[in-house]
Amino acid sequence: MLKLSSCLTKILVTRVKSSLMAFLLVLTAAHASAGEALETKLSLVNAWVKKPMPGMMMTAGFVEITNLSDQPLALIGVRTAVSKVAELHAMEMVDGVMKMRYADQGWQIAVGETLALAPGGKHAMLMGLQEPLQSQQQVLLEFNFAGLGWITVNAEVR
Repeated sequence: MLKLSSCLTKILVTRVKSSLMAFLLVLTAAHASAGEALETKLSLVNAWVKKPMPGMMMTAGFVEITNLSDQPLALIGVRTAVSKVAELHAMEMVDGVMKMRYADQGWQIAVGETLALAPGGKHAMLMGLQEPLQSQQQVLLEFNFAGLGWITVNAEVR
């Protein structure tokens, strides 16, 4: 009885391993296809993070995002492991005073247009830095696009 049980166990383990491998191959192929599709819909270039002033635990991230798809896209969020909080913000003039505002709805990017997150304008606000950032350090910024999900871009601290 023990030999039969051991034999059945080996067969079951082999089948489970085969099924798991097949599932992982399908998942990997789907992920690769999704990645290729995203690359044809978006271009994220010139990403960088401003080196914070000494003692400051916040800074901003910047990038140029071009919509290469055939329909409008919406940037709806940002996150990064280097800060406790990351939000989309915009600078705007209010009664002659420049103020920073949280962009709770994000921003639309029309077909063929480029959204520039840049100093003095729209940007990714990184608050509650986990550690001081150093010049030339590489930081991963993740941007969330409605219908596409999270896209990661490497940004240099400067």
